[in-house]
Amino acid sequence: MTLRKVQQAVVPAYLFLCLLLGGSTQGSWRLLILELLGAALVIWALVRPSGEGVDRNGRFLFWLAGAWVALVLIQLVPLPPAVWSALPGRAVVAEGFTLRGAPLPWLPLSLSPAATAAILPLILVPLGVMAGILVLGAYRRRWCVAALVAGTAISVLLGALQLVQGGPYLFPISNGGQAAGLFANSNHQATLLLIAIPFLAALIGRAQSPSRSSKGSARLSRIVIALGALAVVLLGLALNGSLAALGLAGPVALASVGLALPQARRSARWLGGFAMLLLLGAVAAMAAMSQVGGGNVSYTSRSDIYHQTVPAIVDYLPVGTGLGTFQRVYQLREDPAAVDAFFVNHAHSDPLEWALETGLPGILLMLVLLGWWAMTSLRLWRAEPRNLFALAGTIGSAAILGHSLVDYPLRDPAIQALFALCLVFMAEPRRLSARAASRKGEARAARHLVMTDDGLVSA
Repeated sequence: MTLRKVQQAVVPAYLFLCLLLGGSTQGSWRLLILELLGAALVIWALVRPSGEGVDRNGRFLFWLAGAWVALVLIQLVPLPPAVWSALPGRAVVAEGFTLRGAPLPWLPLSLSPAATAAILPLILVPLGVMAGILVLGAYRRRWCVAALVAGTAISVLLGALQLVQGGPYLFPISNGGQAAGLFANSNHQATLLLIAIPFLAALIGRAQSPSRSSKGSARLSRIVIALGALAVVLLGLALNGSLAALGLAGPVALASVGLALPQARRSARWLGGFAMLLLLGAVAAMAAMSQVGGGNVSYTSRSDIYHQTVPAIVDYLPVGTGLGTFQRVYQLREDPAAVDAFFVNHAHSDPLEWALETGLPGILLMLVLLGWWAMTSLRLWRAEPRNLFALAGTIGSAAILGHSLVDYPLRDPAIQALFALCLVFMAEPRRLSARAASRKGEARAARHLVMTDDGLVSA
């Protein structure tokens, strides 16, 4: 294996490791490994940048990551007592010092600085994926998809064992008795399965492309392997039983069919667009069910959580409570008579939890990301020729965003890494096109070279 191929295996190997170790924020040694490797990729990108540079879309993603880091750092800056005590929701903190007879100290925006600081290193996981692909070019798209499929297959098999044998579960706090696979939360296992579907469909579509130079038998074998992996994914969805995943699976599968169809069919684009609309409809339906209950215990509990979280968001605007503080803030607002042995650790809605913890700046940051995602997705689905892996990124990221409305999969490093992969695949087509055009120009120039009788090369 050449040095170039070794380099191209770096990001796929890192993605695979994220799936094996990043199924929860539990386990400090697992997080430490992923964060250190992510930091290594970022440092490598800083000291050995690629000569091709990063285009506008790639730079946008890095600016967005930088804004996220800046937001966390701002929440940790100590403020004078007169400033922080005047912020919304801080009266109870100031009252605590007053009852103790202690002077008000300098405190940051975050109501729990230690929890906020603990979240900061997690940005290294998606940032490492972005740096490895956009700056270093340390990847191959097919190898990244292979890492995703391999990790998904392992997670499905482990989930089957958990149902049959009652384990093993990889984290102390897990959904016992359910097919959680490599994750602590079985719903996040379902998110992984949804992400795998469009990328497998992209592999099938690429194998049917008339521009591929592979022989017919090689193409057929790739299609058969992808279909076998897809069967494993569908089995995993059946074993998992997540209501949100079942609601999203239909639109995701329909959009993915548009990728698997031969590129010559214009209907593939319309099918994919229609499926994306259905996906948005499914997301809206799940959000509505979460608000009214729908007779399901899981959704009813989410409804209760949302009715506590939304007023808290308003009370703590515009600065929020600080990343990682949801559990502590929620406990302050719970009815003491309703408290039992179970506790609420997340809002079960990433947008709501993000809005509570980051306030107006975080809400604006989230809207900017969604705006970029919508415009980029529209451009990719209208483009000719189609970039199947980029389109798979739109579907996979849509599944993550949709599931995040009623859960918190983006809190897991594994899903963070896959979300970064989807966004980067969406951002990279121009970079890939420029590289392909350069190779085409070099090849055209080479065809004008001839060998003379005396062994000299001339144009």
